[in-house]
Amino acid sequence: MQSIAHIFRVYGILAWLVTTFLLALANGSAAEESTLRVGVPLLLQPPDPVIGGFNAVNTGLAETLFKLGRDLQPEPWLATGARRLDGHSWELTLQQGVQFHNGTLMDAAAVKASLERAVAKSPTAKVLLDIARLEVKAPFTLTITTNQPTLLMPAMLAEPTSAIVDATAAQSMGNAFTEMPILTGPFKIERFQQDKEWVVVRHKAYWGPPPLVDRVRFVVLPDNISRVLALQSGDIDIAHYLAPESVATVQGTSHLAVVAAAPVALEYMYLNHRREPWNDARVRAAIALAINREALVQGVMQGQGTVATGPFPSAVLGCNQLQGPPYDPAQAKQLLGQAGYQDNDSDGFVEKEGQRLTMTLVTYRQRPELVPIAEAIQASLKTIGIKVAVRMVENINTALEQRDWDGGLYFSNMATTGDPYWALSQFFLSGGPANRGGFSSPRIDALTHQVGQAADRQAREHLACAASQAIIDEVAVVPLLSPIFNYGVSKHVVGFDAPHPFFLYFLDSKIGKR
Repeated sequence: MQSIAHIFRVYGILAWLVTTFLLALANGSAAEESTLRVGVPLLLQPPDPVIGGFNAVNTGLAETLFKLGRDLQPEPWLATGARRLDGHSWELTLQQGVQFHNGTLMDAAAVKASLERAVAKSPTAKVLLDIARLEVKAPFTLTITTNQPTLLMPAMLAEPTSAIVDATAAQSMGNAFTEMPILTGPFKIERFQQDKEWVVVRHKAYWGPPPLVDRVRFVVLPDNISRVLALQSGDIDIAHYLAPESVATVQGTSHLAVVAAAPVALEYMYLNHRREPWNDARVRAAIALAINREALVQGVMQGQGTVATGPFPSAVLGCNQLQGPPYDPAQAKQLLGQAGYQDNDSDGFVEKEGQRLTMTLVTYRQRPELVPIAEAIQASLKTIGIKVAVRMVENINTALEQRDWDGGLYFSNMATTGDPYWALSQFFLSGGPANRGGFSSPRIDALTHQVGQAADRQAREHLACAASQAIIDEVAVVPLLSPIFNYGVSKHVVGFDAPHPFFLYFLDSKIGKR
């Protein structure tokens, strides 16, 4: 019987043939311009930052007041600095001479209006920025007053949903702004087809170094094989995220190279705490004990990743004392027995009150390794008596919102602000915007709030490590691994030899073509 992964390999070849034809047509029409072509696995959200902030920054359209440096610490971007006035207030100074894509000047009044829009429309921005009041002090000086004391404002202003937009244009354009936003980045949107193709063009009045290319085409190629074949044939210049099994293939192609970035993302399994039996901590702990993470890294990932003990990769947060679950199927079976699940009919699966313990595990093909990881988890949980049905979905976020699932595989960066508070408040705080499993813990809520208000970075990291241990102990999610982020790159590309360690900052004005 063919595996799911094999079926998608065949699908990938067919998809590539169609894509090659479409790319050839488009490339011929723009031959007179310098065009960089990028194959990406997905672009699920439109480029308005309050909806798709990550995509807006990643594609060179949007900029935040601060960004993360190569050490993942915040540094000025559209701001020139930040000064803490007291426990609740910060003074920001802004870059001068920045023009929005429509030629309007960015000043303190425009930034105030943009942040007000972000807080009104984005739950993430509302939670992270916690703004009580914004005041324009001078044409390029702004003060932010928060509801709770914070030392983290520069880091929070690096979060993509707070990217600066022309809020006046947003109001006048209405719904059209969602797909054609007016931003400040080195490129501006020309064409938008959600999860098919984005085209961005040079922003000629860009305040920073001028872009080296006229146009960048982001073509959505969900299947990894499609991206690799398009890269080998020259139909794309960069393949955004290579599956582990394709790294050697690309390295072995003379006109291509593999460029790697540090693992700052986590691949993990949500459990649906709103449904039985996943609201039983013993059943959740059994799941965690039954999965061999080292085998996933060495087998599925072919060494292109690290085992995840807790919710943060070491590049984001180093916690030397974390105690994660060992690989122990025997103990997993014992915990299921304590929860009332036994194999009473000797069919290899456990049941309780006549009901077999089954799991619907959702995953998606845009992250190619998640398909074989799902198959490996299916096999692992079978050994402890849980029957798993793997369900492929096109849009994982939409699927998880439906709540008709038991487990969900997910890929998420954990470094958006460079501070652990972001991920804790998004994924693990009760009611957090990305807490898709409905997990709730007074202990973790309290630690998360303490992280956000801690006096210095060392104190925050200590508290965040305590929260990480609590997440492990309560099995809020099941951490699996942190993948190395590999790009396939044509040797015609310049300015991409050492990409930013955080893939949020993929496209900038320094990438070009020979």
